[in-house]
Amino acid sequence: MRSLLLLCCAFFLMVFNEQVNGQNFVENEIVVIQGEKYLMHHVRTGETIYSISKKYGISQSILEQHNPSIKSGLSIAEVLKIPYAQITQIDASDTIQKGDPDGFTTYKIESKKETAYFIAKKYGITVEELYAYNPTVRKFKKRTKLNIPYWNTTVASENAFESNIENQLENKNFTTHQVVSGETLFSLAKKYNTTTDELLALNPKAQELKAGMTLKIKPIAPEDEGGGPQPIHKSSTKNYIEHIIESGETMWGTTRKYNVSEEELKAINPILKTGFPAGAVIKIPVPAVNEPHVKPVNSAAFDQHLVQKGETLYGLSKQYSIEIPELIKYNPVLDRRNLVYGETILIPKKLDDFLELEPTTNVEIDSAQLMAEIYAVEVPVEIPESCRPDFTLHNQDRNYTVAMFLPFYYEANDTLNREDLVIDTTALFTNEEAEIALDTTIELEERKELFKQFYGGSENFVQFYEGALLAIDSLQNAGFTLTLNVYDTQRNADSIRQYFQSEEFLLTDLIIGPIFPSVQNEIAAYAAKNRIPFVSPLASQSLLTKANANYFQVNPSRDYLMRQTAEMVAEEHHNSNFIIVKTSDYSGTPEGNLVELLKEKFFNSGLLSSTEGVNFTIYDFNNEGTFGLRRIMSKQKENVVFIPSSNEGELSVAISNVNNLADDYSITLIGTSRFPNYSSIQIEHFHNLKLKYIAPYYTDYSNKNTIGFIKKYKQFFGTEPDNFGFQGFDVTMYFVSALISYGADFADCLPYMHTYQMQGNYHFEKLTQFGGYMNEGVSVISYTNDYEVLRKRVKGQPRLIAASVN
Repeated sequence: MRSLLLLCCAFFLMVFNEQVNGQNFVENEIVVIQGEKYLMHHVRTGETIYSISKKYGISQSILEQHNPSIKSGLSIAEVLKIPYAQITQIDASDTIQKGDPDGFTTYKIESKKETAYFIAKKYGITVEELYAYNPTVRKFKKRTKLNIPYWNTTVASENAFESNIENQLENKNFTTHQVVSGETLFSLAKKYNTTTDELLALNPKAQELKAGMTLKIKPIAPEDEGGGPQPIHKSSTKNYIEHIIESGETMWGTTRKYNVSEEELKAINPILKTGFPAGAVIKIPVPAVNEPHVKPVNSAAFDQHLVQKGETLYGLSKQYSIEIPELIKYNPVLDRRNLVYGETILIPKKLDDFLELEPTTNVEIDSAQLMAEIYAVEVPVEIPESCRPDFTLHNQDRNYTVAMFLPFYYEANDTLNREDLVIDTTALFTNEEAEIALDTTIELEERKELFKQFYGGSENFVQFYEGALLAIDSLQNAGFTLTLNVYDTQRNADSIRQYFQSEEFLLTDLIIGPIFPSVQNEIAAYAAKNRIPFVSPLASQSLLTKANANYFQVNPSRDYLMRQTAEMVAEEHHNSNFIIVKTSDYSGTPEGNLVELLKEKFFNSGLLSSTEGVNFTIYDFNNEGTFGLRRIMSKQKENVVFIPSSNEGELSVAISNVNNLADDYSITLIGTSRFPNYSSIQIEHFHNLKLKYIAPYYTDYSNKNTIGFIKKYKQFFGTEPDNFGFQGFDVTMYFVSALISYGADFADCLPYMHTYQMQGNYHFEKLTQFGGYMNEGVSVISYTNDYEVLRKRVKGQPRLIAASVN
């Protein structure tokens, strides 16, 4: 009898659950089930148990108690019972729920450029919805067919939602606002102390904001009686920032960027359990903070700003009339992430606000050195015990052996330099050597007449070797015992194999080179097997960086340089007239990828095509000709021009035509570090157009260390060093110093090592979970109308363990 009773109860519960989930309840409908009143909630893509409980102001345990099935996870369109008596709020800021789609449209991907982000935007749906209704699609490839959901009753659902909210919770306070000409979502969000997301949630049609529209606005409620945010104390719960996944970003890179585990990200963002879709907005947990991350040397030079909800770098830049790069300069943590609610950041004051000078003073307050001292900040850093070198215990008898592989072409050079041989002065560069020369040379120098002829690019590698010799000499003079073994690779894997297969090579502590990735595979594998650090000093592209944990790539990849260029443009030109001058098909090229990245960044910022934001135009130079350029130039905004091409001929013609407009319009040309090497483009054009680009190398010839090196180089070798000579010194000094200071496992300690690089800013970051390291330290280079070439700032700072600020 008891078994029969239990069976009946089980059957009743099963039928009851089927009725709840099977019945077509209206979103936010209030129903009575077994005498208890519930509000019915339809689960949408991207929602979590945490977000739903927060929305209605109930605990997760109560939500699970009334909906036992969610303990194993939520499902799209699942109906949840929210106990009405325990609801303390309904957060109307969440996206308006649309229910199940009325149908689907079939869409076929026609090109590789069509990402989830842009397809979702094209059809007015979210990336989450696109993935949810195409569960078998993991990668968006050409000719893939997609199901695009559509809703015929969107307006009715929205009206029903708003009606339910007003009827059920009368204490919700809303304001209405009629849009006037010139207003933007950004300006309205700031005016009413809310966010653009909040505005769009309540007013979906405001995506295309027009004068005369009436908007419903719910200002963000103050967090306390004081009306403003309170500093986050270290004992409080975790805070979150939002991150929009950009094309090309990976889970591993994001976890490294924000110092968070993959498991934690997936727990907070269920959408990441099935992929890492571009365009998705995810939450990132950040540690609680209540002090500035930096300490000003002169506290009178700075104000402290307590970050409020919804604030952005763009907004603060406008509020304090300061450029975003300046904010990042004095708050380095912002180079890696967005603002965090409740944190305190430093805002530099104007000189006149705090510096009082006597009228008779002779101090030049505009001098760079004095300004640097006035606005100096210190980053308190806690150095791990394992990264504290103790040279007092250093064994002077310890010998460090460095192997260097360079393509000297001994035999070919010997043949070319025979006295009885008629020398062909034509350079014998291979494509690989030419690529390395382009990525390493800072500025093309006039070819010097030499007494001897060099085979191919071997002269560059002789200079690299000479720079390395001076680094070894400096370390030996400091008291360290070093042996440098140099091998001629000749760009031949067989010639390399004979060296590292010998028994004596096992004594090697550090390997620098070979230069070319095509001959690195075998020796890199040998280095990984024997845990020997392997340095690739010049090549900018190598698959080994992603697969070899002992591999160090000094020259950043072109893809990374393009991403940093996109960040630089978004930070410095978020209120500009941005023009893409198309000279040919750029799809699939690094320059074309930069165009797509810029579109994403400007769109994600909410500033695309807004009065206070960016006008984005793609101008077909071949079809439209030169005359149409003047038509799209602006007198009110800075005209920022990018030509997505690496063809010197195309660039030369386009830049010359843009330069013709420089007298009438203010123009900034965005380029790459290869631009100065294009001999057919006049240097005057770069200065007229204020050329700006990201470069891995910059040499400060006014620095005393650089001056001393050039003097010593001339003394030893009778000539001045070129970029390869500087690179040879920098690479050798940096990695041998790391070896001496921390041993062969020096990778984790590199952020705490300070050595001067004459033409670089080395900040190595792990590229993949099981791969090696790439240098991410780059400079923003700017040409001025005064014919100066300046390094404006350094990007890609190392991640350090911050000490507490007292």
